[in-house]
Amino acid sequence: MERFTDSPVGQLVPVEVPVGDEMVRQLAFVPSPLPDELTLSQATWSAAMNAAVELGQLAGMTRSLQVEPTLLAGLTVRREALSTSALEGTYAPVVDVLASEASPLSPRTTAITEVLNFVHAADHGVERLAELPVCMRLACELHAILVEGTPSEDYQRGQVRETQVAVGASVTVTPAERLRNARFVPPPPGRVLIDGLSQWERWSNTAVMHPLVRVAVSHYQFEALHPFTDGNGRIGRLLAILQLIQAGILDTPVVNLSPYFEARRDQYIGLLEQVSATGAWDEWIAFFCDALASQAADGVQRIRELLDWRDSTLASLRDAGVRGTAHNVIDQFISQPMTTARAISDHHGVSASAANHALKRLLEMGIVQEITGKPYARVYAATDVLALLHRPSS
Repeated sequence: MERFTDSPVGQLVPVEVPVGDEMVRQLAFVPSPLPDELTLSQATWSAAMNAAVELGQLAGMTRSLQVEPTLLAGLTVRREALSTSALEGTYAPVVDVLASEASPLSPRTTAITEVLNFVHAADHGVERLAELPVCMRLACELHAILVEGTPSEDYQRGQVRETQVAVGASVTVTPAERLRNARFVPPPPGRVLIDGLSQWERWSNTAVMHPLVRVAVSHYQFEALHPFTDGNGRIGRLLAILQLIQAGILDTPVVNLSPYFEARRDQYIGLLEQVSATGAWDEWIAFFCDALASQAADGVQRIRELLDWRDSTLASLRDAGVRGTAHNVIDQFISQPMTTARAISDHHGVSASAANHALKRLLEMGIVQEITGKPYARVYAATDVLALLHRPSS
């Protein structure tokens, strides 16, 4: 923690933390209130302008298409869920996650639960923006959803932490060693943390600043404050996407930040810590805006490919004389690439027989594959959409 001693954006405070039967002394970093103004380099402003252009193209595309916006957002949110969880060391195969979501009879590991919880949290966050700004009340609601049914669920679920946490130490050592050897120790619980979060909330909603710069700075501060015992990175990245929607830059969560950060994990973490150590706002904000620009362009390409798949698939069905449920279910695959006969029956209000007949036709035409190999509780995947979801960002 000594590298933060001369920080221009915060200060170190001594903490004493009871761990088992011993008292561990350490230094914790308390970020200063965020500034009203920032002096940034021309290169950083260029990165922000480029990101604004790319995001504008993505938003314009989604607004001009005759497609239900939630369908396009569905695949993006699931991709974000997989990647943001992987950033925190939670890895779940995409096929297993989607199969578990599609069928309650599919196995569900802790990793799968965490990924699907993120999907539910993202859906909840978008809905709540109609009633709430991005704030700690919303963040606590998202956290409660994120950790439900996981090993991180405890009495502090959905609450600002009441215990000291540490970041970046090996989980194989004792709790005391973990705190002593931590790469970063955020503020202690209590008044210092509560005041910092209150200032973060006010600043994030009132600062007169370019919206993309504001989101980047807000994300840094949230991560530096580290308000929860677990899940801070996942919640912080989700809040950044929600802030883009709140600012009117996007209408739905159709951009993925986490795949970019996952591919550059050391740089992402290093730049956040460099702000704390030296006040290196330019480097962090430029990196964040580069992520937005790259992922917005990637989003445009994926949406085009999704819609091309839909249009060509519908044309193939028409040419084969297929109508009814098999035709109607195609849009469902845009949001969720896996389904079951029961899901089709419930979603489209048709009989189980009609749903099974539709899946049989899609299977015969090679549009879907059955992935379980079982005679019951079958799960069907639109393989082309699944491949698009699984493909890394360019």
